[in-house]
Amino acid sequence: MSKRARKKRDRKKSGANHGKRPNS
Repeated sequence: MSKRARKKRDRKKSGANHGKRPNS
């Protein structure tokens, strides 16, 4: 398994979005 985090784009919409990955 690669140790990459999620895509950089999806870091933009942070907040109380638990479990919802708007742009993965």
